[in-house]
Amino acid sequence: MNLNSAGQSPDSNSNYLLRSTPVYVIGQNAQNMITADNPTIGGVGGINVSYYEPYQPVTKTDQWNITIEREVARNTLFRFSLLGNHAFDLDQIYDYNEQVNNYVWFLNTGQSLPTGSMSAVARRAYPNSPYGMLELMVKTGWANTTGFQTGIERRFSRGIAYQLFYVMNHAYRAGGNDWRDDAMQDPYMFIRGSVPDDYHARNKLLNYHLDSDIPKHRIRWNWLVDMPFGRGKLLGRNAGGVLNRVIGGWQLAGMGNFTSRWWQYPTDYWGGLNKPTVYGKKYPIQDCRSGECQRGYLWLNGYIPANRINSYDPKTGKPNGVMGVPSNYTPAYYPLIPIAADGSNVNDQYVGTNTVFIRLNNGSTQAVAIDPNMHPWQNQYMLGPFNWNLDASLFKQIPITERMRVRFNADFFNVLNRPGTPMPGQAGGVLTFANSVNAPRTLQLTLRLLW
Repeated sequence: MNLNSAGQSPDSNSNYLLRSTPVYVIGQNAQNMITADNPTIGGVGGINVSYYEPYQPVTKTDQWNITIEREVARNTLFRFSLLGNHAFDLDQIYDYNEQVNNYVWFLNTGQSLPTGSMSAVARRAYPNSPYGMLELMVKTGWANTTGFQTGIERRFSRGIAYQLFYVMNHAYRAGGNDWRDDAMQDPYMFIRGSVPDDYHARNKLLNYHLDSDIPKHRIRWNWLVDMPFGRGKLLGRNAGGVLNRVIGGWQLAGMGNFTSRWWQYPTDYWGGLNKPTVYGKKYPIQDCRSGECQRGYLWLNGYIPANRINSYDPKTGKPNGVMGVPSNYTPAYYPLIPIAADGSNVNDQYVGTNTVFIRLNNGSTQAVAIDPNMHPWQNQYMLGPFNWNLDASLFKQIPITERMRVRFNADFFNVLNRPGTPMPGQAGGVLTFANSVNAPRTLQLTLRLLW
């Protein structure tokens, strides 16, 4: 609310707060600032309302597992588990007064876009109401996870301990992200007949998807090893006094992970729509489209404009496209109106877009981008490049007296200084090393006095 705005001030003139005695005081009850019957502050359609379903069920989860364990060597345990869970009554948003997009409006009504004083709400479910988005917080989401984990663990014995685990998960959900995503929509937001009228069936079609925050594959490991230096050890067996305090008692610990990642199919292309072919690291490329060539790979056959495939600037002769694209490359998806290989249509206002032309009831033709509010590849994912990292720590404790000692740590984060493999771009499927995935190696030295 901005009373200094001419559109919101009581007398329709600007700077109202400079010309009037304050009516609304912070910390005091401000009655009748906004009325539910006529919330005109902000203009028609400018008031959005979010509120809770008054009777919220408690979120619940059913979990199960079957685990087998066996000692396979002294102090060494093998474990295998089948895991699963089903969660229900998860957080979800129900948006029931959204504005229909242009494409759906033209197809469903055959009319031009509304005009006039109520045009801001004319394409909403309640066109005679001044409200904008109406958002109800409900508990209609659910989630399912199945998978297994297996691992081997050695308890600390004779100076060695380690753990190695592999976890495989299939995790799917609708909602359940603290009302942040997977909003439920009404059928009027879509082309007639394209979504079910039943709430749950529509929710499953639109929102039940793989949880991309949970990797399908994860390998994790850690270890602790006594270093072979000092009295009674392989090196410095007879060391004593000061020498043993310096070289003895060192331990090496570390932890690492190897994790899969999900790559989401693009949903802003409408041409082709064939399942992408994953090349991986088969085709090294140089991406020179920004004016500076970046080393990388053509990870999959995404859409690269035809005039930027192995192309050179005709004036300077320098590369200005994706260099190294194989001759058998065919994009799996592309705009409905793609750029020609010779760039002859690059100045066309619709080139590179998904524009179609719809004939309205009055006989006119309307240009509009395809957007039925759902895509054949909606909620579809494939495995992207894996990533891994390793941390290590070298440390020891030096006794000073019976009750006092010093601990020294040298901690190495990303000890191998691996940049990691980035994810391919959504458009072209090109993966470049312009940015790192992992933080650079960091050394942290710590000296602690303990007593």
